[in-house]
Amino acid sequence: MIENFQIKGLEKLANSGIIKKIYPMVDRIKIHVNEDKQFKHHNWAPDTIDVDIFLNDPTINKLNMYEMELDPHYLIDHHLKKYFPYFNIDNVIVDFIVWGTEGEIVHSWKN
Repeated sequence: MIENFQIKGLEKLANSGIIKKIYPMVDRIKIHVNEDKQFKHHNWAPDTIDVDIFLNDPTINKLNMYEMELDPHYLIDHHLKKYFPYFNIDNVIVDFIVWGTEGEIVHSWKN
C-alpha cells in the first residue's frame, strides 16, 4: 500500500521544475491515491494513483495538445514513473486528467 509521504514526495518532485522544464505549459501536478477502487480489499490488487495535470496555457485543447508538444501519456509513463523507484512505488495503476485553465477537461485516461 502506498503511504501518504510517498505521494507527497513524488508530487513535490514532479512540481520541482524538472517536468515543467520539459513541459512549460504544465502549471502544477496533483497526485493522490484513489481509495475507491473495486478490488482494494484484496492484497493482490495494485494501488491506483490519480494524477491531475493543470495547464497554464489556455490555447491548448484536446485537438492541438500534441501539436503544442504536450503528450500526457509520455509525461506519465516516462517522466513521472521514472521517479517511482525512489519512493518504493511499484505495481501501481495510474489514471490521469489534464485540466485546462478554465477547469475544463482537456484529456483523461482511466486504466
